[in-house]
Amino acid sequence: MHTITLDGIERWAGRPLVVFVGVTTGGSLAHAVFGRWAAALDRPWELRGLDLPADTPPATYRRLLAAVRGNAAVEGAVVTAHKLRLYRACAADLTPGDELVEVTREVNTLAAGDGLVRGYARDALALAHVLPPEADVLCLGAGGAGTALLLALAGRGAERAVFADTSPAALADLRAVAGHAGVEGIRLEYVPVGGARDVDALVAGPPAPGLVVNATGLGKDAPGSPVTDRAPFGPSTLAWDFNYRGELTFLRQAARRGARTMDGWDYFVAGWTGCLTAIADAPFTAGVLADFAAAAAPHRPQRSRSHPMP
Repeated sequence: MHTITLDGIERWAGRPLVVFVGVTTGGSLAHAVFGRWAAALDRPWELRGLDLPADTPPATYRRLLAAVRGNAAVEGAVVTAHKLRLYRACAADLTPGDELVEVTREVNTLAAGDGLVRGYARDALALAHVLPPEADVLCLGAGGAGTALLLALAGRGAERAVFADTSPAALADLRAVAGHAGVEGIRLEYVPVGGARDVDALVAGPPAPGLVVNATGLGKDAPGSPVTDRAPFGPSTLAWDFNYRGELTFLRQAARRGARTMDGWDYFVAGWTGCLTAIADAPFTAGVLADFAAAAAPHRPQRSRSHPMP
């Protein structure tokens, strides 16, 4: 079994446990690759997924934190969903592991030790290792993934970044993060959109963005795409979907219009590298990332290898 309950975490007495917190963790290839990743860090870890619904109440997150703190056999948790809600419920009881926890007000890693649980926000660090060099960026989605992209873009040569979302509140939160982080040297725009046709207009420009990112979750967590089939992608555009599994409708649409495409596999690997090195208290280096990528390569979906988008 790949999954575990909160009761199971509290009672765990096996090999050192890392919990994988998400909504539906069973479909992730992390389960297949995890043993190789643990070996790369010389850790005898076991991985179990904890599936929690999107509307999980704060008391459940606090119970999770107490289980990680109270059971010496639990070494930490990788959080791929619930990052914002976990922070809101548990911030007062967490020891910040890095400064981005307070900047982003989210947690994607819990690391236990010395009676403490340290919280980390490692998504921006992971993205910085795999970020394409395009200078003009359109990011569709202003949630946690969009926030990580904003912070990764800072200081990486991007000239302009437009963030679009159907939620004005999400855009306001993202603007606040940029202010807290002191992001400079890049022209930032925050654009509310009513739907896919509005997004199509942003893809068209002017100026036409060199990199268009699907950070909405559409195509994996929910069906569909943030653009229509008529979105004016062209050969000078790189379409990047942060998803590596699911329908990947966004990439199919972009490929049909002649755009280059990139799925989320490298981000998936880099994200887990960032989380697991934090739990292991090991440096996140290009060499460690290369080891993780090599370990994961045999499990990469065939569609993800070559993007055969019809």
